[in-house]
Amino acid sequence: MSENANINDNLNEIKAEMVKDNKRDAVKDNIRNIALVVMAVCAVIITVYVVALIYNINNKINAIYVKADTAVTALNQVASDVQEADLAGMADQLKVLTEDATNAVGRAMDKIDALDIESLNSTIHQLDETTEAFSSTVSAISSIFG
Repeated sequence: MSENANINDNLNEIKAEMVKDNKRDAVKDNIRNIALVVMAVCAVIITVYVVALIYNINNKINAIYVKADTAVTALNQVASDVQEADLAGMADQLKVLTEDATNAVGRAMDKIDALDIESLNSTIHQLDETTEAFSSTVSAISSIFG
């Protein structure tokens, strides 16, 4: 019987170790399951954050697109207006105006150069003498009528 008792004791020890191993395995399984749940929750949170971030970026890109489209439309209008403007005709008219002004200034300078300054001064001096004589005559007449 002692052999049966030893076998039973060995079996009991093996059963006790198996129970301990099963408990350890159960704890490990529980920890593994909790870790998987935590990782799944983190993955969901990160996914929600990324989706929100992408949505925000998409809204900003759409706003930029609208502004860019408006700017391009305005630029197209300006380009169209510039094409419609007769820049060559305007330049030709400006050239004609410049030439006319240059010719007019040249004619005026010729006339100024043609003036006889001495005779102009003499005429001014004679006019001054005539004005003084007229003034003294008028003064004499006005003193009569008093």
